[in-house]
Amino acid sequence: MATVDVWVELWSETLGTRLVRADTIEQVWWDVKQPAFLTLTLRDGQEARQDARAGFPTGDLEEDEAADLCTTLVEHIAQAASEDGPRMVWMARNEDTKAVCWKHGPLIDRSAR
Repeated sequence: MATVDVWVELWSETLGTRLVRADTIEQVWWDVKQPAFLTLTLRDGQEARQDARAGFPTGDLEEDEAADLCTTLVEHIAQAASEDGPRMVWMARNEDTKAVCWKHGPLIDRSAR
């Protein structure tokens, strides 16, 4: 399978939800000057944003945690691309621990997740 069959769901409290084809992502980065977001640079020069903690406070977000979120996004895209059928990558929240992580699975209605 190719990354063209993988979609990344990005969510921002201010910008809403956006689906991005994984094969259009050129770079994933975090800027200490804008710690609330992970920024994805797309092939056409656009930027898309994901709330770094999916809506949880980011005041104590450290560079290592942000770098891990960027790295694990790329890892989940690669894992999803190696699986059969269209896939989705999304950031999941744990309400108890206030932690976030990337997950991936079949491209289906979000309500089924």
